[in-house]
Amino acid sequence: MTVSNVRTVNEFFAGIGLMRLGLARAGWKTVWANDIDADKQVMYQGHFVDDPGVFVLGDIHQLDPDSVPTATLATASFPCTDLSVAGGRRGLAGSGSSAFWGFIKVIKGMNHRKPPIILLENVLGFITSNQGNDFRSACRALNRLGYTVDVFMVDAVHFVPQSRQRLFVVGTLDEEPTQVFDSTFTFYEGSCRPSSIARYILSHSDIRWKVRSLPSLPKRTIALRDVLDSLPSDSEYWWSNKRAKYLVNQMSDRHRSIAESMIRDSVVNYGTVFRRVRKGKSMAELRVDGIAGCLRTPKGGSARQILFTAGNNHYSVRLITPRECARLMGAGGFRIDPSISFNKALFGFGDAVCSSVIDWLAQNYLNPLVEDMVYNTPHYSQMIAYDYGN
Repeated sequence: MTVSNVRTVNEFFAGIGLMRLGLARAGWKTVWANDIDADKQVMYQGHFVDDPGVFVLGDIHQLDPDSVPTATLATASFPCTDLSVAGGRRGLAGSGSSAFWGFIKVIKGMNHRKPPIILLENVLGFITSNQGNDFRSACRALNRLGYTVDVFMVDAVHFVPQSRQRLFVVGTLDEEPTQVFDSTFTFYEGSCRPSSIARYILSHSDIRWKVRSLPSLPKRTIALRDVLDSLPSDSEYWWSNKRAKYLVNQMSDRHRSIAESMIRDSVVNYGTVFRRVRKGKSMAELRVDGIAGCLRTPKGGSARQILFTAGNNHYSVRLITPRECARLMGAGGFRIDPSISFNKALFGFGDAVCSSVIDWLAQNYLNPLVEDMVYNTPHYSQMIAYDYGN
């Protein structure tokens, strides 16, 4: 039996497959994937063309646990809508985020075939939803299935020029008693565990925790300009002068002043813009620090990210393209199915996980964890050897 033979994955809430993409770079093989969105299935299978049968389209609440293959790791980037302010903070009781309970039902139904490791991914609002009670309920649900849990956050900005903070939970099947911790939150603090997360761990002793160390996050080496396409001036993507001017006029005085300074500069610079409603009025907010805002799912159109390029007394405006979104998610080589519309492609990337982050987490957390299981823990070694056919 070798470690590489047991790095197998079941990918719940698979989306377009960026979780799979990141894990594959670290030596993991996805053996099964599921999502309810047919458009995402097209994008997923359009990239992973050599393995289309891995993807199973369907509602997680209707999945038969016996149909899910045995694997070492189960990943779950379940819907975040109800965990955010935009979703009304309905939490795990909301129509979207309640899919988490469907995931728990499937894992429970796998009985002795439960994956030794679970990786959850969601927005930071997961840990604060309903005063932290939703997160506590989720962790306790994993505890009841035999998993100890760990929690940390990673911002994709350490890898790509996109501000994208996400919360991660690792559940590990563990028959050992609850771990005893240091009584100060500084024991847990680090670049992946700010004080808010450390305090949450210490203030919830009813949760069975097992915290592993993580290295410091790397320093990003690329900026926004490095992921942009050089489109010709007559490209259909560029907005008309009238439409571009309207956007600038939607900016506050401070942001418009920044835009005008960029226009006068002798060097061409780039910024990104989101439209937001402020005091009942649509405003255009400009960001010029070389980092894109967090990609979103453009359900209505206002959440589409806009590129503002200016210099030499000229400015141009267009939407960030799907290919640029792919680069901002660490997936520049992703094959985008030509049948997918512009907006549907933006939706797929905006609803995905940054593959560069997953690669780093696999290399620095999941791989060492599975090595410990195989080589240092008889219980896991026997279970994996029996269940995974090695």
